[in-house]
Amino acid sequence: MCIIEEMKKATEKIEYQGYNYTLSSVIEILILGLMCKMTSLTDIHFWAKSKAVSPMLKEHFNIWWIPCYSHFTVLVGMIDAEELNRIFMNFFAKLVGEVTGKTIAIDGKAICATANMKHYSEALNIASAFVVENGVTIGQLAADSKSNEIPIVRELIRLLDIKGATVVADVLHCQHETAKEILEAEADYVLSVKKNQPTLHEDIAEMMDFKQSDLCEIKTAPLEKVSKTEKGHGRIETRTAAVTHDVDWLKQRCKFPEIRTIGFIKTNAETRYYLSSRTLTATELLTITRQEWAVEAMHWQLDVLFGEDITTIHERNSQIVLNILRKAVLNVLRLYRDKHEPRQSMVNITRKCLHDTDVLLEVLTKFAL
Repeated sequence: MCIIEEMKKATEKIEYQGYNYTLSSVIEILILGLMCKMTSLTDIHFWAKSKAVSPMLKEHFNIWWIPCYSHFTVLVGMIDAEELNRIFMNFFAKLVGEVTGKTIAIDGKAICATANMKHYSEALNIASAFVVENGVTIGQLAADSKSNEIPIVRELIRLLDIKGATVVADVLHCQHETAKEILEAEADYVLSVKKNQPTLHEDIAEMMDFKQSDLCEIKTAPLEKVSKTEKGHGRIETRTAAVTHDVDWLKQRCKFPEIRTIGFIKTNAETRYYLSSRTLTATELLTITRQEWAVEAMHWQLDVLFGEDITTIHERNSQIVLNILRKAVLNVLRLYRDKHEPRQSMVNITRKCLHDTDVLLEVLTKFAL
């Protein structure tokens, strides 16, 4: 049960010894409840107190007493979210191992249910780092609003070991300071450029248009293009990527460090421009920019599996604790599914965990094997 044992370490500094229960047992109950698709603290508490579940908690986890619901919610609020996050990041970074050559997608997600929390006027925003090839979240940090996401992402980059990886991020993080942080972490960046950087966007768009025109007589740095047609969600879409490494002129016009490639991705609906510190081929740009959406898929699963956007808790620390544990459970379910049940959906695995204790214990013990 290594994932549970690691998460329980977050309670060591402030362990609360109640009449018959501890903070560490609350973390165990939260993780197990989430694995059985319990989405709210009410559901998790009701599930843990049920006659079908309490014998399992006694036998396998030595949890003999469950606090009443009001005490349960107070105990969740006492868990040190910062320490829990540190343990989460260390555990899954070790599990993923070296990230050289891999793609890390970074993006933020607003938890809609937190928009009405006491003393906060905006929804809590969580920035996450997701290793695409492993399908694992390796870190996250909370910001009190979308406007605070940019510095939080930079802090997250400083905390993570991303040496040798390629970091992709959406247009909000197309900032030269963010690019610098990525390079200082010995990684590369691929950033989407839109009109929030109007001069940069216009310069790249004009250069790419010129490269495709009949007036272009540059033979030393031709525009490389590739197209791919894909079918999904009931429609057929053609994505065309083009890149050039003729970027010396751009280095003199903007503050972004170590630019080596600029390019675009053109779809049926739009054209997006990119810049990168890697010398990318058109095929590589096509692949990496597609991987950018992997973190969005993870955010979608947080809502589908755990109902994150409708989980109403008016206490900031508890929301962050639950967000961290949801991602821990999501990592466990995905790793187990990919290695042992590739034909099963994660929804089906959580359903099996709910109805079969043996499956629940198997997922916990075999997900990393």
